[in-house]
Amino acid sequence: MEKRTLKVVFRRKTIGRIKGIAIYIEERGYPITAENFIQQLFDFGESLALFPNKYPVCRKKAWAKRNLWCAVFNKDYIFIYKLNNNELVIFNIVHASTIV
Repeated sequence: MEKRTLKVVFRRKTIGRIKGIAIYIEERGYPITAENFIQQLFDFGESLALFPNKYPVCRKKAWAKRNLWCAVFNKDYIFIYKLNNNELVIFNIVHASTIV
């Protein structure tokens, strides 16, 4: 049986969030840490294509209604994504503290 490969798509909003996280880290005087963390965020997003069903459907009702999945990264960030045919679309990355 052939394994289906998914194309990972980072929405514009998601890329903006990643840039915002990097700027936040850089402004605190850690430019190399910011660069490394950005790479880790993109790598994690790409890795979701390997086992897209590993993480649960989001518990937040508004996201669950839209059939969005939530994957926790580094205990503090949540990747919000959805499977669309042969694509895994990452809609947003939010800090866990913002989830109510």
